Formats: sequence, structure tokens, C-alpha cells
Amino acid sequence: MVGLPRWPGGNGTAGSTSSIRAEIAASPRFRAAVAAQAAALGRSEDDVRREAEDCLKEMVAAESPSATKAWTKLGKWLSRAYEFDVDQANLAQLKALDTSETLVFLPNHRSYLDPFVLRLVLEQAGFPPNYVLGGSNLSFFPLGPIGQHTGLVFIRRQFKDAPVYKAMLGVYLAHLVEHGANLEWYIEGGRTRTGKLRPPRMGILSYLVDAFEGSGVHDVTFVPVSIIYDQQHEVGAIAAEESGGTKAPESVQWALRYARAQGTRRGKVHLRFAEPLSLRSMLEEGSGARAAVPKVAFEVCNRINRVTPVTAAAVTTLVLLEHPDRALTEAEMRAGALPIAEYLGTRGVPIAGGMHLDQAHVLHERLPSEGKRALDTLVKEGVVDRFDGGEEPVYSIPSGRYLEAAFSRNTLSHFFVTRSIVELAVLAAAERGAADLTTASWVEALALRDLLKYEFFFSTKEQFDAEVRAEMELTVPGWEQADVPAARAPDLIRALPFRAAPRILTPFLEAYSVLAARLAMRDPAAKVDEDALVAECIGVARQRVLQRTLHSPESVSKDLFKNALQLAGNRGLLEAGAPDLADRRAAFAAELADAVRRVEVLRRMAPDAVGVPAQGTVEGVPA
Repeated sequence: MVGLPRWPGGNGTAGSTSSIRAEIAASPRFRAAVAAQAAALGRSEDDVRREAEDCLKEMVAAESPSATKAWTKLGKWLSRAYEFDVDQANLAQLKALDTSETLVFLPNHRSYLDPFVLRLVLEQAGFPPNYVLGGSNLSFFPLGPIGQHTGLVFIRRQFKDAPVYKAMLGVYLAHLVEHGANLEWYIEGGRTRTGKLRPPRMGILSYLVDAFEGSGVHDVTFVPVSIIYDQQHEVGAIAAEESGGTKAPESVQWALRYARAQGTRRGKVHLRFAEPLSLRSMLEEGSGARAAVPKVAFEVCNRINRVTPVTAAAVTTLVLLEHPDRALTEAEMRAGALPIAEYLGTRGVPIAGGMHLDQAHVLHERLPSEGKRALDTLVKEGVVDRFDGGEEPVYSIPSGRYLEAAFSRNTLSHFFVTRSIVELAVLAAAERGAADLTTASWVEALALRDLLKYEFFFSTKEQFDAEVRAEMELTVPGWEQADVPAARAPDLIRALPFRAAPRILTPFLEAYSVLAARLAMRDPAAKVDEDALVAECIGVARQRVLQRTLHSPESVSKDLFKNALQLAGNRGLLEAGAPDLADRRAAFAAELADAVRRVEVLRRMAPDAVGVPAQGTVEGVPA
């Protein structure tokens, strides 16, 4: 590995930003990129070179010991709201790997604090500072100038129409890789708007793959990282934006308000490091660099999801959100949480902090347990309302705070997606009167997988088949051997201690259904104004929530409507004048309306007493 002299504890290149830019500008790679762009754009090389040097001035970062020390102090102060819960075992293994490989840390993105939190944890473990690629919206004074001397690489938010800038980003990434710099960026591109992992952005990843192939470096190792918080100050603003509000621009005043808000204790921040992924091994599979990029991106996201721990706050909000129109006692919440905890324990799902699912009642019963502390934090933040004026305290989600509660709940949603699909698939097969429950359920499961592919990360069809069968076995042990008639399948679901689909999929399917219905009303010959359609859906969904014709207030979500648009586009439903467009849009709306209706059927199977399972078994089938 080629390396420049480092200052003690440094990472990769050393020196001032100007000296690093001069070194890059003198390299054969830079000259070749300038020549290629000049030829492609029909401009002189001198003209392109000047633009290229300006681009490097925007993005090139350095690591100064004094600036890095100041940045660390700032990070400690900003993250003072949290205790740190860190996966120390995997971190130690990464430290050993860091001696021989270039590491690329790819965390999920939930908060502006994420880079500060990760840097503090890595620094304490003895890692050099990462070069962190982030949005130029945060490059305002004084954060920008200081950050650029602590390894922060500020990238334009949009540069698809800036070919010289794109070329220089590739040149700079190649420079960093060749000099052994550890990198970091956020695979989702921006902060999650719903609490769950967003689809990956692959632009920077594709530049890195190109840089690696021409670098001569032995390997680059990706490190998927999960970062989640018990509570976050910024979720309120995110929720307001999702329901139609305008995002406040970042500024010095904004930064000061944000910093002051971190003085309130908000529980823990949980960091988990997933199994590393070798870029070389992905390329050696023979599919080529272009095909490797999405494979790497989706595998990173799957690994992040697998290690994301379930928190007590997530389970608490999962229980409360199922009953948006009523308050629950602690005993009712405990009853609702116990079967969920037992299910997660059976699945071997990772658990945060002091929660132990072999003693599931710790969620709310042991005082002061993780569950009770999480509930108190939710009450203090105003996400949960506590009423003490009656016989005993009762808890509910206040009006206007549903999206914030859902942000917490959605951190565990991916653990329940296959279970939710199985419930809906079995019900659909029964309604269609299928002769073969197994085959019919699989067909329905694949259809639901396709509906939700822009929301959740799924395995290959072969792996998904195994996951569905395993979930069926967990849900109804011995179901394949019992040869259950499809008509009796609803009784199997009714006998379950809880149903996941109403709790997990309702907001997604309802939001998609709203958009599909509005799209079906559009003139098929007219071009779809996507922004106008999303704005229209926000208003319609808000009205329907008020009228109680939508169950979930979380359905009023800009992010969900945009993902529904992606699905519609993937199905060719946004192409004005396409053949049979009106009929296909109507079929899309009907498909989603049917899915929403089935979720409601499952919800009505729940008994009035919260957490008490419906009774009933099927002859010959264990319940």
C-alpha cells in the first residue's frame, strides 16, 4: 500500500489541503481525466483544468491534529444527551483488520450526530480519523472550514449535470484509496424520514469501485454500521416535513439551536458493527464492476438491518401505535409486549442494552428496567402522554406525534416483514379458495414482496422461499404436514398471540393505496406532475385520517408517497399515453385497496383486551 507521511495517529494523506490538491493536480490520473473531459465537452484543456482545480478546492480535506482535537471536543459536547452502547467485540476485530486493509464504514443515517458519534467510538478504540463524505449543506462557517481540516469531504447534493465535478470526485476517491485512507459515508444518502433504512444511494459507491479497479490496492473492506438512538431531538422536525412542512435550511443559528437541544438526556445511542464485506470478493464473483455496485449496496443494507438491535422504546411504540384511539395501562402494554418479545427471542433478534428476551417481562415489569426507562423518556419528550388523574396511569400517543412514535417503532419493522407477508398471503390464499395452500400462499407472498420492494430489503427468491417457509413453521408449527385446507387458514392466524401485518404494514400499504387511487384518476394521456401528485396525496390522506377511513396517521408521509411513485414508475404507470394505461392504473389501485382491506381483516381478528390472544385452534394443527 502506498502511503504519504502521516502525522501521529493520522489516516492516509498528510499535509495542508493546498498541498494535497497540488499533488493530485500533478498526477497522471488528473491529467488524463482533464483531457478526457475536454474531448468529451469540446472545451480546451486549460478551461477544464481550471474548473477541475476549483472542484478539488471544494472537496479535498486534510487532517490537522489541532482541528481534529477541537472536532472531538465538539462531538463530545454535542452527544452529551446519550450514553453509548457499543458492540466492543466486533470493534476489536475491525481494529485488527485496519492494520492491513482500507476500511470503508457505511452506516445508516438517522441523525446529524451520526458522524460525531461514530468518530468518538472509533477514536476511543484507536482508529485514525475517517475521511467522511457528507453533504455540502453543512459546509457553512465555522463548521465547514473546521470540518475540512478534520477529514470532512463536503460533496455537492446534486451534480448529475456537472461532468467535470463527477470526474474529479472519482480522481479524489482514487487518491484516498491509494494512500490507505479509511473512508466513511452514509449509504442512504440522507437521514431516514421514517425510522427504517432507506434504499441505498449508489453514486459514491460506483465511483469508489471504479477507483479501486484502477488503483492496484489489494482490497477495500466495507464495514456496515448500525446507529440508532432511544430518542432524537430532530425527529419532530422530520415528522413535520413528512406531513407537508418545509425543511429549515442549515445555518449558524440552526446549529446553535440544535446544540442547545442536546443538553436534554435522551437515553442511549446504540452502535453495532456488522460482518465486513470484501470488495475484491464481490468483484471476483465474475459479474463485473457495474453489477457489483448494487450487490454491495443491498448486502450492506441487509447486514445493517441484521445487527440493528431492538430497543425497549421501539417495542413500546409498536404496542401503543396499534391503538391510536385509546390509552393503555402498564398492564395492557406489558400484555401486548410479551408475545412480541417471545417471538423476537425465538428469532434470535439482537437486543439493545439490558433487555433479555428470555425474561421478556423486563420490558415493562422490572422497575427501573430498560422498558420503564424508555417509557419515561418517551413521556418526557412528549411522544407519549401519561394521564395520572384516574385509578391508575394510562399512556397514549398524543395527536400530532404519531410520526415521531413511528420513527422509533420502525427501527424494528424489518424483523416483522416476512411474518406480516405470511399472514396476508395465507389470508389471500384462503379468500381465493385455493386448493393448495402452500403454492397459493407462495404466489401471494411474491406479489406482496414486489409491492414492498421500495420499502424493505428482501433476499433472493430462493432465500425468500426458505424465509417464508421458516416463518410459516414459526407461526403454525407442523403446517405443511397437517395438510390444512385453505378455507380454514384464517383460523390459524386468529389463534396467533399477535398479528404483525396490521402493526407493521398498515402505513405503507395505506399510503401506497392513496397514491394509486389518485394516480388512477389522472388523465392517462397527460404527463404526471410527480410533485403535485405527492402534495395532493398528503392532503387527501390527512382528510381520510380525520374521517377515520385510514387507520394510521403515519400514512400521511411524503417519503412513502415518493416510494409509491417509484413502484408505479417501475410498473410503467407513469408513461403518458402508454397502452391500456387507465386499466393498468385501475388494477394497481385495486391491488393495493385489496391489500389494505386484508390488513383490516387481520386487525379485526384481535380481541378487545389488549395483548390477550384470540382463542381457537384447528384440528390436527398445533396452535
